[in-house]
Amino acid sequence: MNEFKCKLCKKEFSDYDGLRRHTGRIHKVNSTDFYVEFYLKGEWPVCKCGCKKKVKWSKQLKSFRDFCAGHQSRISNNWGHNPTAIEKSAETRRRQYANGEREPWCKGLTKKTDKRLEDQGKTISENFSSDRKKRYSIIMSENRKNGTIPTLFGPQSSQWKGGISEVNNIARSSKRLYDEWKYPILVRDGFKCVECTSTDKQLHIHHDKEKMCEIVKKHMPDLECITDFELKKSIAEKIVDYHIKNKISGITLCSDCHEKYHPSLNFV
Repeated sequence: MNEFKCKLCKKEFSDYDGLRRHTGRIHKVNSTDFYVEFYLKGEWPVCKCGCKKKVKWSKQLKSFRDFCAGHQSRISNNWGHNPTAIEKSAETRRRQYANGEREPWCKGLTKKTDKRLEDQGKTISENFSSDRKKRYSIIMSENRKNGTIPTLFGPQSSQWKGGISEVNNIARSSKRLYDEWKYPILVRDGFKCVECTSTDKQLHIHHDKEKMCEIVKKHMPDLECITDFELKKSIAEKIVDYHIKNKISGITLCSDCHEKYHPSLNFV
């Protein structure tokens, strides 16, 4: 029985080439699809790097490629899989950043002023799956520990705002703020969340009108940096006084409901 038989019309041929020309001319099936169907039993080959993407046909090789473009370096990459070379490169970059030879390409740019950052932000938001977030978090954590990404504190941090966070924490932990502002609100709301009525979860007092960050900024002196702890304490006392004297509006929320208003914070 002739094994070169067309699956579409059952016509038989004496060789593979005759069958290939027939399917292309009569059934309009291109050579690549014919090769997959006849030789590979309908299974299109995928990249050997493990990404599971389909590879392209090579006219020079007269067969499918082993890898997608650029993916071979994921397997055969002496530099990328050499811990000594990676550490040496990281050390060089750290030195260059420290002495000013190298700067981040996006330094001073924002999504509002640079379209590249705006587009990248949209792409990340649309494609950032939970698994990818977890993987990035692990990578960032490892890079922090091994020094690839330096951890910057105080005035060196890009988020430094003159010591606002420390003043904020001192004010929030004030016993007088609890006794004279938070506790009366808890009593008024019956020691339960005003949104879900929960009494089992940790209860917070949420600034529902004038925000805490606005109050802190209002009382911060016009200084680039505050290093004196006593000055920080005096500013925190003024913030507490402001809450009590002006009867700042607040409501009782459980940790889950409070997180809805501040999704970027961790209330656990």
